[in-house]
Amino acid sequence: MKINISRVEVPPTAEQISSAEAALGTKFTVEYLDFLLKFNGAVPDANVFRISDQNSAGVNAFLPIEKVPYEASLMDKDVAADFFPIAYAEGGNYVCMPLSSSKNSGVYFLDHEIPGLESLTKLAASLNDFLDLLRPIDRNEVKLKPGQVKKAWIDPSFLK
Repeated sequence: MKINISRVEVPPTAEQISSAEAALGTKFTVEYLDFLLKFNGAVPDANVFRISDQNSAGVNAFLPIEKVPYEASLMDKDVAADFFPIAYAEGGNYVCMPLSSSKNSGVYFLDHEIPGLESLTKLAASLNDFLDLLRPIDRNEVKLKPGQVKKAWIDPSFLK
């Protein structure tokens, strides 16, 4: 992983893992279990990953194991039948992995504004590959075209 982690919750207990697996009707992969032992509920520094040539996002926080079943219950039912969330992505979206019973594999971006399985974009073949895609935000990479910004407002209290 190329980004720093600023906060990590305690590793999950075997009971917490079993409870989440039972709620989701799955068995977590060894890769995900290893990840949870190191990064359960981790909050990474500002980061970015590419979704497509025109789109990118960042991970705001990795879900602690006890929140995974609840967050999965908020997902579109068609998606939740085969996937579970592992992280909060920017804009109210999720980063997801397939349930072990699913025919899918890898790590996916879930756009909450698109219904059904069309909301998923595959990001990486594995969780470790996805973690390698995360990189610190480089503010110098943001390029605005002339005329792109029409108007800006700054809260006067922010200037103080």
